[in-house]
Amino acid sequence: MFSLAHPPARRARVGYARGVPRVLASATCLALALLLTGCGGDAPPVSRPSSLPIPDGFTRVGGLSNGLVMAIPSAWRSVDLSKTDFEAELAASGLSGTALEQAKTSLRALQKNKALYAMDPASQAESPGKFVTNLNGFCQPSVGASADALIDLAKQQLASIKATVSEATSVPLGNGTAVRIRYTLPMAGTVIHGTQFYAPSDKGRTCVVTLSTDLTGKEALFNQIGSTIRPV
Repeated sequence: MFSLAHPPARRARVGYARGVPRVLASATCLALALLLTGCGGDAPPVSRPSSLPIPDGFTRVGGLSNGLVMAIPSAWRSVDLSKTDFEAELAASGLSGTALEQAKTSLRALQKNKALYAMDPASQAESPGKFVTNLNGFCQPSVGASADALIDLAKQQLASIKATVSEATSVPLGNGTAVRIRYTLPMAGTVIHGTQFYAPSDKGRTCVVTLSTDLTGKEALFNQIGSTIRPV
């Protein structure tokens, strides 16, 4: 059973200096809005806990406090927002100055969801806009929604923030299924390529992972990361 995610009334503005994700953003708030909305329909098979596949060169992140685990490239840096000292982890990620302070402020909005955040520090040098390829993941109580209902509503919500959906489908995940949504979002002179995974658990929750980049050719990497998502 899917839940749909963030109250639409308060769309957090996330603007990070010098390429820290300026779009932690609309997509995450959209996910929370969806999780709280709820739709009818038959619920799809949940993603029951299964062994976490860790590809070569990847590292496990997340845990019970976040409600999900996944694997990310070992070169990425992760921040566990379920910890009271997450700001120390953020400082150790390589950010500094204004970028660090704005990141702290923006990520506090996800702290109450005990979210998991990770980024690829090397991507900033590749990005024309100095945008850092990143992900965030969190879990919320499910209110009951079919995959088709979630997809339809996600398309409507993405359209409302001027995003264009290129794919919205159910995909296998562990012992169950997830919804995967791909979209592009114009923002601050660049185009963000986003991928979201909605993974329902057998504990009445849905875990949402949003991956964002302004670089092309990241779909395979995002799929690889997405395939390791496991609600716990």
